[in-house]
Parts: sequence; structure tokens; C-alpha cells
Amino acid sequence: MVKHTQAHMSRKLNKNQPLALKERTKSQMEYYMGAKLLEIGVNPKSAICRWSLELQGGEEVWTYSAFWGESKEQLLLGQQPLQGAALLNCARANTSQELAAVAQLCGYGKDFDSFQEALKQAQQATGEIESGAS
Repeated sequence: MVKHTQAHMSRKLNKNQPLALKERTKSQMEYYMGAKLLEIGVNPKSAICRWSLELQGGEEVWTYSAFWGESKEQLLLGQQPLQGAALLNCARANTSQELAAVAQLCGYGKDFDSFQEALKQAQQATGEIESGAS
């Protein structure tokens, strides 16, 4: 039997929805994730959780992910760094945190230089910044 070590939950929200409504929805998602982790026997405080924000036209897709066990270890050690749009979505959703925390949440462990370089490359690839910009 496969032992799961991560869980994900997504919700689509209207971009123009009031911030208070978005925050309430995100808070509910955090609560539901905690309940789901308890249900499967994982202490929510032992998991690492991160947000991801994907922009889709007039909607925002917020994804809340929890990692524990082997997945948590891989995340902390920087063994599965996000790339491209997934990296941008992770960084965009976690901007309220310090750089070290965002780098870790996005799978770069303590390798801040690689995180920043990958972020710059992803922005250039998606046209979010010009290739000559710093």
C-alpha cells in the first residue's frame, strides 16, 4: 500500500472578490487541510504547508499544499525545486514571508542563489520581466 506524504487542495476565486472574502476562503482551506491531516493520522503541526497562486484570466486558483514525512524532508533539503510557472505561482503566493522561507517552500532548501536565478529565468520565460531587466 502506498503511503502518501503530501496533500493538495485548490479553490477558484474571482480576482475582483474583496480581499476579506479571499482571506476567509484561504482560512477555511487551512482549517479543512488540518482536519484532513488529522483524519489520516498526521499531526498538522508536523507538516510544512505552502500556498500557490495561479492566475487564470479573471480568476485566481489558490492551492494549499501540505508535506510531511519523505516529501517534507525532500522539500527541506531542496531535492525537488519547482521550475517555470509552478515556481512563479509558489513565489507569488508566499511573498508575505521572508526570502529564506519562500526559497524553502518552493523546494530550494537554503540555496537562495539558485532560487533567485530560477525565479528570474521563469519570469523571463513567461514574459513577466524583460530579459535585459535585473
